[in-house]
Formats: sequence, structure tokens, C-alpha cells
Amino acid sequence: MNRYQYLAMLEAFKKDKNSLVTYQKLYKYAYILSDSVFKIIFAKEKDRERLISLLNAMLQLDGPDMIKSLTLEMQEYPGIFDKKNCILDIVGTTSAGEKVLVEIQQKGEDLFRDRVEYYISRVIENQVHKSERYELPKIYFLGILDFEMFPEEPTEYLHHVHEMCHGRKFFPKIQKVFVEVSKFFDLDRRGLLNDDKSNAADWLRAFKGIINEEPLPEHILKNPIFKNLLDELILTNFGSELFNAEVKNMTDLKYEHECGFLEGKKEGVFEGRKQGLQEGRKEGLQEGKEEGLREGHKKGISDSLLQLAKEMLADHIPLETISKYSKLSVDEIKKLQ
Repeated sequence: MNRYQYLAMLEAFKKDKNSLVTYQKLYKYAYILSDSVFKIIFAKEKDRERLISLLNAMLQLDGPDMIKSLTLEMQEYPGIFDKKNCILDIVGTTSAGEKVLVEIQQKGEDLFRDRVEYYISRVIENQVHKSERYELPKIYFLGILDFEMFPEEPTEYLHHVHEMCHGRKFFPKIQKVFVEVSKFFDLDRRGLLNDDKSNAADWLRAFKGIINEEPLPEHILKNPIFKNLLDELILTNFGSELFNAEVKNMTDLKYEHECGFLEGKKEGVFEGRKQGLQEGRKEGLQEGKEEGLREGHKKGISDSLLQLAKEMLADHIPLETISKYSKLSVDEIKKLQ
């Protein structure tokens, strides 16, 4: 089950709880990159080995640097005074005292990078107490993304991001790693990763088989970690309570509109100021702003829907389904091919 199929299931479930049975017959596995499903599968006490395997693979840790044990902690760092809360998908501490943060992100947004930095800063803030030295542990941030974050690197799906100064890492204790899941799927489908036998590639091929519900390589099926993962991800294992919570927190269409509004607002403010200044009158500025906001909002939503349609085309979603969620006609969608 992919993201679009999961969204369709949530929409149907919201209207009729009994529709869950229909989807359990249509699809074998739950959508693994849903925040709730991911946490259920990877944050369980008895299956810590599964999470450690995923982290070592994606963070590319081996030898003495490998994570050997992990203690999970509260996922929320409450806001202080008027500061925003910080809620991560998974927060843990290794036996070496290193902090590990995991965030699943299903869709790109303007402020995602800002949010990553804010999350890391909140965790840092909680590390040093009064009378202690300013000595921080190593902090790993792993972002597992179901969108393309680095289009400038079309053949790379795993990215280590550091603050650099004169070609050297300025503060190597903070390591940010982003994994572009959908880009890996595309590169693997095109045969460009045939020589990639890494642990990260094995995990992502497992994700690919689960999300696309296609056969998995034999060596993955024989691995007990992956075998147990497949068994637990069967859609019939998940009950109505999970999906009741999901329909309250997640619809892609609402998200698209929010992104469109943000993009439109920025463009509208710019155009409104420019028009107002040209007219040289205060009321002209206000009118220009308002008109720019309206036009920018429309444009932002339109661009977001076009982008949604393009992404769904790339995922080989049927044209009728794309039309339903993008609000574009089938003819309009065909022109994007």
C-alpha cells in the first residue's frame, strides 16, 4: 500500500468504518511510512533489534561505531513559556550515550528544514544542565522521506548533511542523514542500483516490496528481521483505533492546500508591496497586498495540485485516481506525461 492508496483508505474509512474490511482484502500490508504505523512497528520493546538494524543501515554505522543497544524515550519535548512543542517520531539513547532522532516525512514543505533544525536544537537544549560542562553527546538525526528533497543530486538517495568550514566538518557530533525513499525506488526500478548491496539498499528494497506489494529478493525473505517485519505489517493486524486517530491528523489534500496557501501568501505579499509602492499610496499598498494574496493563494494551490499529479504519475497511479485527488481533468493530466 502506497501513500495515495493509504489516503484513499482513510477517506473511505472516515465515511464508513466498515470499508476497512474491503481495503484489508485489497492490500496485504499497511503503509509503512505512516507515522503511526512506523512507530507501532519500530518502537516496540520486544523488537528493538529491528530498529537498531534500520538505524545502523541508514546511518551507515559499522564496526565500533555501530549502535548495539538503544533505550527509547518520550517523543515530546514540551514548549517552555511560549515556545512550540517538539514531537519526534522516535527518540532514543544508545549505550554509548548518543542521541538518536528519527522523523518520518511523507511530503515536502517549505519549512521542513527549519523544523529539523528546531527539533535538534530542542534536544541539545535538554542535554546540558546547570553546573555541568558544555559537553554534548553525539546526536544523529535520521529523516526518512517519501519525497525528493535533493533534486540537485539525481542519482543519490542517501545524504549526510554537515556544516562545513574550509572543507572540514565544523561540528561532527551532529550528524544529519536524509533518505529519499521514492528516489531509491525510481533508481532501483531503472536498474541504476544493481551493484548497490549495502544494508541501506536492502532495507529500502524491503520497503519497496512492502509499499508496492511486489516480490522481494530471496536473501531479504530469508532474513529473520525482514521476515518478522512482513508478518507484523499485514493490514489485518491493525484495528479501527489506529485509523480513527489517523483520519483526524492526516489527509494529503488538506496538506496540499496548506502548502499552496504558504506559497501563495509569500508571492502575494511580494506582489502586493510592489504594486502598492508603485502607486505611492497607503491604500494602494493595502489593496495590492490583498489582491496579491488572493492571486498568490490561487496560484499556490494550482501549482501544488499540478505537482501532486506529477508525483502520482511517476508512481504509476491510474489517471482516474489522480483526477480524483488533484481535481484536474484526465486530459489535463495526460498533458503532464
